Amino acid sequence: MSIATADLLVALNYASPPVVGAFIGYLTNMVAIKMLFRPLRAWRIFGIRLPFTPGVIPSKREELAINMGEMVGEHLLTSKEIGQALANEAFQTHLYGLIESKGSALLLQDLGPLPSLIPKGYQIYFDVAVKAVTHQAQEGIHTFVASSAFAVIMETAIDRQLERLLATRLATIFPGREREGGYAFIEKNIARMLASPAMEQWLETFVQQKVYGALRQEKSLADILPESLQVFIVDIIEKQTPAFLSRFAVVINEPEIRDKIVKGVRAGVEHFIASMGPMAGMVKTFLSMETVEKKAREYLIDKEGEIVGWLQNAEVQQRVSTILRERSQAFLGTPLAKMVNDGQGWPGVAGAKDCAEATEGQGDKVERFCSQVSLQLAAFFREPETTTAVASMIRDNLETHTENGGLALGEALWDLMGDAGMQRGKTWVKDEILSILRSEETKKNLNFMTQTLLQGLLGRPIGRLAALLPAGVRDGLYQSIQKMASDMLAAEVPGLVASLNLKQIVKEKVDSLDLMRLERLLLSIMEEQFKYINLFGAILGFLIGGLNVLLLVAF
Repeated sequence: MSIATADLLVALNYASPPVVGAFIGYLTNMVAIKMLFRPLRAWRIFGIRLPFTPGVIPSKREELAINMGEMVGEHLLTSKEIGQALANEAFQTHLYGLIESKGSALLLQDLGPLPSLIPKGYQIYFDVAVKAVTHQAQEGIHTFVASSAFAVIMETAIDRQLERLLATRLATIFPGREREGGYAFIEKNIARMLASPAMEQWLETFVQQKVYGALRQEKSLADILPESLQVFIVDIIEKQTPAFLSRFAVVINEPEIRDKIVKGVRAGVEHFIASMGPMAGMVKTFLSMETVEKKAREYLIDKEGEIVGWLQNAEVQQRVSTILRERSQAFLGTPLAKMVNDGQGWPGVAGAKDCAEATEGQGDKVERFCSQVSLQLAAFFREPETTTAVASMIRDNLETHTENGGLALGEALWDLMGDAGMQRGKTWVKDEILSILRSEETKKNLNFMTQTLLQGLLGRPIGRLAALLPAGVRDGLYQSIQKMASDMLAAEVPGLVASLNLKQIVKEKVDSLDLMRLERLLLSIMEEQFKYINLFGAILGFLIGGLNVLLLVAF
C-alpha cells in the first residue's frame, strides 16, 4: 500500500464521522418534519397499526382545529379587538370614503320615476303599497278635516280673512267702473220694476188706501207724500219744462198737430159765439168758420218760426217752469176731497158716520180718481227721465254715504246689518265653509286630488338627487351616515361576534380542509424554517461526528 493511499485512508477515517453525522442529522430532521404530515392515514400490518402513523398533524387535526378555533375566537377576534379596530382612524377614513363614493354615485345618477326603480318582481308589492299609502293619506285628511282642531284652524283663518276683507275700502273691491256698472244695473231694474204690472197694481192699492184715509181726514197730497218726494216731483216738473217746451215746439210743426190746433181754435170761436146769446146769429152772418180756420192755419204757418223761438226762449221757459212749479205746489196742497167733488167740498169730519156715508156716496168717483192718479203716477214713473232721476238720486246718496268708495266694507255692512247681524253673518260664513269642506262632495274631490297628486309625484322623474342637495348638505349627510354606521357597528358587533361563534367556524373550516391542502398551507408558511431545521440537524450531526473523531484521537 502506498503512502498516498495510506494518507487517504487516514483522512477518510477522520472525515467520515462528521460527514456521516451531518448526513444522519439532516436526514433525521427531514424525516421528522415529513412525519408531521405523513402518512396521511394509519399503516397497518396484520391489523396492527404501526406507530407514528398517521403523521402528527393528520392524527391531531381535530385537536389542532379546536385549538385554532379557541385561539381565533377567544384571543384574536374578540369583540373588544373588533370594536377597537372599528374605532381606528384608518377604518373610519376608509368607511367615510366608501360612503362618499357610493353616495356620490347614487346622487349623480339620473333617476327616472320611482316606479321605474322598483324591480319587476316587486312591482305588484309596490302598487299595493301605493294604494295603501293613498288610502291612508285620504283617511288621514278626512279624519283631520272632521276634527275639532281643523275647525279651530279654519275659524281662525276665516276670522283673519274676514277682518282683512272687512277692513278693505269699497273702492278697492268695487272700483269706479264696477260701481258705475252696479248703478246701471240698479237703474235698469228700477225701470223694469216701475214699468211692471205689479207696480201699477201696487200704486192703485196704495193710492186708494191713502185717498180714502185722506178723505176721511181731509188731507192733501202734501200731507200724504213725504216732503222729499214732493220736492222731487216739483223739481222733476220744473227741470223737464224746457225739454217739454222744446218738444212741443217740434210737435206743433207737424201737419196733424197743426190741424188739431186749428180745429181747437174753431171750436173755441164757435163756443164763444154761442155764448153771446141773441147776437150769435148776427155774428155768424159776417164771420165764417171756414175763414176763421183758414186764417188760423195761415197764421200758424207764417208764425211758425216765431212760435218755435218763443217756446224755446229761456225767459218763457223760466216763466212756464215757475207757473208749473206753483201749480204743482198748489195741486199738492189741495185737499183730496175738493179734487174728488170738483171743488164742491167734502163733508166735515164732525162724525165718523157722516164721513163713512159721504165716502160711500162718492165711491165711484173716488175709484175713478184713484185709478186716474195711479195711471198718471205709473205713466210718470215709466218715463226714462224719472228712472234716470231716481237712479241718479240713489247713486248720489250711495256715493255720499260710502265716501266715494272710501268707506270700509265692514262699516258699510255694519250700517246695513248692525253688530248682531255682523256676528250672525260671520258665524254663518264659518259654518257654511266648514259644512262645505266636510261634505261628501268635498271628500270625493279630496280623494281625487290626493290620488292625482300622488300619481303625479310618482310619475315625475326624480333626476339627480345631487341637484336637490347642496355640497355642504351632502357632506353632512355622509358624516351622519358614517357616524350612524360606526355607532351601529360598535353597538351590534359584540352580539354579532357572539352569535357568529367564530371558534366553531374556525374549527369546522380546519376540519373540512383537505390534508394535502393543509400541508401545503403549513409548508408555505414554515418552508424556510424547515430548511434551517434540516441544516441545523446536519451541522449538529457534523459536530457530533467531529467530537467522536476528537475522542478517538485523544484515547
